[in-house]
Amino acid sequence: MKLNKNKVTLNQISSLVEYAFLKNYDVQKDINFKSRYNHSDDYGEFHNGKLESYVMVNSFKSQIFNRKVKMAGVGYVASYPENRGHGDISKIMKEILLDLHSSGVAFSNLAPWSETFYRQYGYENTIYQKSYVINPEMFRHYKVPKKGKVLRGKWNDRDLQEQVLNMYRVQLDSGNERNTVIRQKWWWNRLDSYYPGRFIAVYVDENSCSQAYMFYRIINSQFCAEEIYFSSKEGALALLNFIGGHISTCTNFKIIASEESMIEDYFPEQKDLKITISPYMMSRIIDFAKIASCINFGGANEVNLEVKDDQICNWNNGVWKLTRDSGEIKCTKTKEKPNYSGTITNWTKVLLGHLTLNQAVNLELIEANSSNMIEFVKGKVSFYDYF
Repeated sequence: MKLNKNKVTLNQISSLVEYAFLKNYDVQKDINFKSRYNHSDDYGEFHNGKLESYVMVNSFKSQIFNRKVKMAGVGYVASYPENRGHGDISKIMKEILLDLHSSGVAFSNLAPWSETFYRQYGYENTIYQKSYVINPEMFRHYKVPKKGKVLRGKWNDRDLQEQVLNMYRVQLDSGNERNTVIRQKWWWNRLDSYYPGRFIAVYVDENSCSQAYMFYRIINSQFCAEEIYFSSKEGALALLNFIGGHISTCTNFKIIASEESMIEDYFPEQKDLKITISPYMMSRIIDFAKIASCINFGGANEVNLEVKDDQICNWNNGVWKLTRDSGEIKCTKTKEKPNYSGTITNWTKVLLGHLTLNQAVNLELIEANSSNMIEFVKGKVSFYDYF
């Protein structure tokens, strides 16, 4: 059931969150929890007057190529151990998905504790993250840029903050983002408090135009760039040189970047890099038509896609005709035979994840039923947000 926002309910939510997530402090005094709670819808199940299970839902908008669509971030999924196995979370998740659909939400993202667990609700891996562990000696290859400079500060530096926001907005408006949260002001501020001790480094060229930025922290002699963005080679090399400026004080270096990042190609000795790609977030398509109409495709001007076995959001089931007209994609139900067929989870891999349609067919995740071949344009996820 959807919970009322009052002190009595918040006290029960807090007790459950503290127990389930091993928090040995009052979460009501935690600005990171409260900032999410203040912007959330809350769902739970009571037994004998006690809140036994809980799920938090935050509303965002996400960029899918040239469209901004409603997205729900699901988190703080919790039950007391004595209540597990009673089906409360299943009941809550189904209610949430129905409510989100009635509110016009196109899809949901979450960070799974178990991919198998959330797959039963229609979620599937879509966002992956690339991390680099770097031999400190590799930074000796970089030199201070002859033109431009790196500015360093913190989030409360309004000038640096505005330069970061400008680069962020430019990338979001590039028409190439596939499944990227449009961060609101409260979320940006929460990121700063959630990662204490964070610094910002911004590279500006000789014309004072910002071309790269990085959020980083130094913890126990480890330098970790937790978000890095650059729009030019010059900006990337400037930030790598800046990182290298810490080799006298740091013994370990790590860069966390988007899956599509090719920053390794700026290193002359890639053998000294340890590169890992890991699953990060799962997605659940709530409104197939809204998602499919955001994504362009090449090949034929129209194609029929069949969605099968969506047992919760059953309005997605059936055959959908995608038609491209003057760059616009329209998605409508049809009684025609499908060119491609797949489950909602496998379509999620293709439409919101990194898997191409051809790869999905070769993996036998999607069935090709005709020679009407298409391929969806694949964008990227430049910025990562954890719920």
